[in-house]
Amino acid sequence: MIRLHIMLNNRRRFVFSAAMAAVLVLRAGGANAGFPSPVTVRCVTKTSISPNPNCTPSTTYTTISAAIGAPALPGDVIFVGPGTYNESVTISTPTLSLLGAQAGNDARVDRHDPTKESIVDGKGSSAFIVNAPYVVIDGFTVRGGTAGTPPAGIYLGAYYLPEILNNILEKNSTGVYLDGSLGPFIVHNLFRNNYAEAATNSSYGIISSGAGGPRITENEFTGNKTAAIDVTPGPTATRSSSAIITNNTSENDGSFVIFIGSNLCAFSHNRGKNFGAHGAFSDAGDAAVAVGPGNTFLDIGDNDLENGEARISNGIAFTTVFDPPAANSNVIVRNNKIKGFPGNGIVAEVLSGPPSMGTLYGSWIVGNEVRDNGMDGIFIEGAGVNNQNILLLDNEAEGNHVDCQDTSKGLGTLGTRNDWFNNTGNSSSPAGLCTPGRRHDH
Repeated sequence: MIRLHIMLNNRRRFVFSAAMAAVLVLRAGGANAGFPSPVTVRCVTKTSISPNPNCTPSTTYTTISAAIGAPALPGDVIFVGPGTYNESVTISTPTLSLLGAQAGNDARVDRHDPTKESIVDGKGSSAFIVNAPYVVIDGFTVRGGTAGTPPAGIYLGAYYLPEILNNILEKNSTGVYLDGSLGPFIVHNLFRNNYAEAATNSSYGIISSGAGGPRITENEFTGNKTAAIDVTPGPTATRSSSAIITNNTSENDGSFVIFIGSNLCAFSHNRGKNFGAHGAFSDAGDAAVAVGPGNTFLDIGDNDLENGEARISNGIAFTTVFDPPAANSNVIVRNNKIKGFPGNGIVAEVLSGPPSMGTLYGSWIVGNEVRDNGMDGIFIEGAGVNNQNILLLDNEAEGNHVDCQDTSKGLGTLGTRNDWFNNTGNSSSPAGLCTPGRRHDH
């Protein structure tokens, strides 16, 4: 079945004219055997002026729920004009596209006039509940999702290929909740000040709970007190897998990202600063990138992380703060720039015992620049069951309290359990892990 698809270029950018052209072709009876013919365009408006000239009085409604319940058919398009819609919208129709007044306009750029926004306020319930595949939600301001199971601005169930594009998600418990969703695209959204102290799953931009293959790219996060993004198993212990999180920004969030029990995920080319500056909840972990238990084949690369406060003491931490404990394996931490944290730049922690347990083995820490952190630049803790079989190569540490430290005991470099090669740093424990000097031209 050929779906009415919001066209994206090779950077997943929304092309509104292409979407409109597709709508007009369908209305003219174009070749699309998978849809009823013609596809209906519906409009929702708070004024007497329809938000789209293709709508007629019989296809114009005052609420989004009424337009969907008309009923909408697979492939239908619903245009929503500016105004505030106090409703919780449930979508059970496949291939339905909901286009707000700002559809196609990147939510991170010049979206400062609320009179031009289609605002959906769930008033305590999730504003959008998506229980169908191939649904598009584009160009809204979404707020008020502070209650429900789970509470969110946009809740996506376990269905294929939803697209969340160009939305402002604010003042929800969680901005977008992926509950086992398969292949969602989350692009060009602004997640700000999602916070509900009394709610569960509170103060996240995005929670990926057992989702498969989410693409989270070119979004902006700010003021989400637990984390911008949380990648965690689903309620039946289904692992989140194959998440690609790239080219996002974070400022004044708790953590940037939390990984727990994930597989084959990547966090790359993201930039963030001032973690924990507005406070961070206990679920935030202790790092901008907080790697909890049980992650495998995780790639953390080419990120810029700067400045943490209070609870967010580390840049990248393989951390013991999440239960139950379990080590991470086949992880690569590469080419990151980390500076200005009160604790460590990169740390693999050890859970106190008995028995004590490490958090990382069989992994790589390569080519990172770690500067001006209050404790260690790179610290591999060791006691009892140690962090082990880690290759540390071509890292540069400078201006930290101790640049390079490894307290594990074994048959590796200088009596540690790990292999240190070609790293630079002015201070090391044991002496010689890193050699003084500057290697990289950054």
